Amino acid sequence: SPRDFEDIHDCNIPKKFPKKSELYDFFLKKSKTEYPNRSRSEHRQYARYWRDKSPLGNPIQLSQLIERFNNEFNNKFGVLSLTANYDNNAMWEKYADNHKGICFGFNAKSLFECVGGGGEVQYIDKLPTINFVDDDFLNKHVKNIFFKENKWSFEQEYRLHKMWESDASNNERCIHFPIESLVEIRLGKNMSQDAKEDIKRIAKQKYPNAKIIECH
Repeated sequence: SPRDFEDIHDCNIPKKFPKKSELYDFFLKKSKTEYPNRSRSEHRQYARYWRDKSPLGNPIQLSQLIERFNNEFNNKFGVLSLTANYDNNAMWEKYADNHKGICFGFNAKSLFECVGGGGEVQYIDKLPTINFVDDDFLNKHVKNIFFKENKWSFEQEYRLHKMWESDASNNERCIHFPIESLVEIRLGKNMSQDAKEDIKRIAKQKYPNAKIIECH
């Protein structure tokens, strides 16, 4: 879940909502787009009504709306973070217990088909802002999921994601990948010999096609 990420801005990009003075034009355009058969006066009536009643124009209601949206997003959305570079010293230090851990190498196409959509993360100096009015769904999604600050560029991240229709439990978030999609297992250079032997034994039984590589 994105709420578990170390980076508080990850999947939580700043959002820009219309000002109170912009709401009439926003809802007028919305009415004309979604209800083209309405009369001119009906479009205006719709715009005036929602300008006054919409939570977008009420700071307290807007804050509650954002909190509700974020909770629903975090409860239903999942991200699998991967790196393009197995020989990344910073990644081994931070995410593999200073080279005592393990790195799994997957067939990208097979894993993508198993999990769902995804793509490469873009690293920039200043995060983009999601414009509630001007950005369509795809732009909002890409900005929110695939942009991170430059300080994280060492990760060279690719990510896969999945959205559930209802709140996803921890068990539901565990994706079972095809055995053949695991193509290599890299053992950290500081891993104990006992741990290496245990992993080799398990891998031979469950993932016989995966190549085992000891890092030095």
